[in-house]
Amino acid sequence: MTLDEADRAALRELAGTLAAALATPARVRAAMDAGGRPDRELDAELASTGLWGLEAPEEYGGGGASFHELATVLQELGARAAPSRLTTSAVLCAGAVLLGGTAAQRERWLPALAAGQAYGTAALTEWCATTPPTGRVQAERHGSGWVLRGAAAHVLDARVSDLLVVPAVAGPDSLVAVVPSRAGGVATRPVAMTDGTRCADHVTLDGVSVPDADVLAVGSDADRLIAALVNRAAAAIAADSAGNAQRVLAMTVGYAGERQQFGRPIGSFQAVKHQAADMLVNAETAAALLDAAVREAAAEPAECEVAVSMAKEYGCERAAANAGTALQLHGGIGYTWEHDLHIYLKRAKLNEFLFGDGRWHRARVARSLVRRAGPPAGLSSSGPGERNNGASAITTR
Repeated sequence: MTLDEADRAALRELAGTLAAALATPARVRAAMDAGGRPDRELDAELASTGLWGLEAPEEYGGGGASFHELATVLQELGARAAPSRLTTSAVLCAGAVLLGGTAAQRERWLPALAAGQAYGTAALTEWCATTPPTGRVQAERHGSGWVLRGAAAHVLDARVSDLLVVPAVAGPDSLVAVVPSRAGGVATRPVAMTDGTRCADHVTLDGVSVPDADVLAVGSDADRLIAALVNRAAAAIAADSAGNAQRVLAMTVGYAGERQQFGRPIGSFQAVKHQAADMLVNAETAAALLDAAVREAAAEPAECEVAVSMAKEYGCERAAANAGTALQLHGGIGYTWEHDLHIYLKRAKLNEFLFGDGRWHRARVARSLVRRAGPPAGLSSSGPGERNNGASAITTR
């Protein structure tokens, strides 16, 4: 079910009100002091309102909405730099079960995930980069199940998750499995990050046994599921950055209207107006690209890479630029620890690299466009290798 514009506006207002009331600066800073661990009370409150299970079907205790609506909530949480597991648990873990799980697997995992009684994440970093297959988790068939070996870097919220969605290389194929975070052979090691509002871990899987009942997809089904998860992850971060850009703009406009210099507000100076106008263009364009991306991701989660990569690359880069401009326009106060601006700057900078950096997403757009257009006239199309070489030779930026 996809809401109409009026209902989505009401949802945005509700999510924005809750985020402002629950993700207060004091609670955000408390999460930072705790090493970026998510705010459990915040997540519990979101679950109690039904926003946590917004996308899950009604028969599993969810709201029966689409990814478009979930992204609306993520944008409002991003506007408050909320220390929440909504992206990792609802978008990635529950999303993997929803898109790739059997009826039995959905019945097993979705009710708890939708109610906020269990939390999950996904190990996608190596699938959003030019990592060779040997650098990814490996899966080997063993009896009536699989054995996983390898490591996954920068897994968001792994230390506070009950379930890990793990894509793996299974010989010539791919595999996606759900692994309990406390299963034998699973180890997590915290990774230091400049952004203190989130936590990430290096996850090692050393001979982890996975029964067939815990495997979501194998082969081409797994390839499509991984593509869908990468798209959802990138779109979710783009939503966070869109909210970040809007919030930083509002903070800057408010400050420029109050700060006096030469007997007048600094916002009255043309140089300040021009920079604020650029920030507005950045925020509005990012929001427009995000809207197009989440609409496509809701309809065709595995076939929306161009729209998603455009929203992710532009939105995250421009949010970081907005935060940098805001820092300049705030002057000395913006550089202090006591001011909240540095929280948004650090979060925006991390978003640029989560689930594929700008270079990776620009290259993905180029490859997709070349595939759609076909080889240029006069170029042999005898094999896919030549077409790939042509895509990799394009200078995207």
